[in-house]
Amino acid sequence: MAFGSLALSFPVYSYLAFHSGLDRATIADAMVVQVTVAYIVGIFAAFLPIPSLRQWTRFQRLQAVVLAFVIVSYTTHLTWELGWLILHNAIPAAQDAAWAYPWWNYIDGGDVRYLHAEPSFLMIEVLSVINGCIGVAGLVLLFRSKFRDYRGTLLVMSTAVTHTVLTWYYYGTEILGGFPSVTPSFMDLGVKFILLNGPWLIAPWLVLAWGYQLLPRQLRG
Repeated sequence: MAFGSLALSFPVYSYLAFHSGLDRATIADAMVVQVTVAYIVGIFAAFLPIPSLRQWTRFQRLQAVVLAFVIVSYTTHLTWELGWLILHNAIPAAQDAAWAYPWWNYIDGGDVRYLHAEPSFLMIEVLSVINGCIGVAGLVLLFRSKFRDYRGTLLVMSTAVTHTVLTWYYYGTEILGGFPSVTPSFMDLGVKFILLNGPWLIAPWLVLAWGYQLLPRQLRG
């Protein structure tokens, strides 16, 4: 349900931006709240006290969280971020084009790094896309082997390390620079910059914990 609302958010808010008459900054704020809630609830749902999950073991809950995180993460890398890499030169001139709104929504919300792409920021996105490709390869190995192939686990764990490094770099360069690219408001700094990206600070450690528990079972088999 959470991820379903995430998928619907792009066409819905694109329509509102061009046909509702509402201020684009207001629409950007509304979308970032919905997307942030969808990410957090969707990823960490298995940790919630849901009645249907009462019989699940701790490992089953952990694995469900890990799979939700990596699937949504790799999907983001290979759609939104890859699309931005391909189109980043065209997007700044397409503020009023519907095709560019999935990226302009983020720019409207205050993060101008996606408007004025610096080489260091471009490299972050390149590495994210490569990380997504590696992760998808790992998931293919895991699902084909019914989670018996340790190579898939190692590949997915390796992406968690890259996620951690890139996310800290993403946060750290902005913080050390005095927030030159993010508007210092509650919505833009607090919600979009901190909360929206927060799962990429927490969930990679859960991926490593999952892999640490799964690898011995795979190697014994």
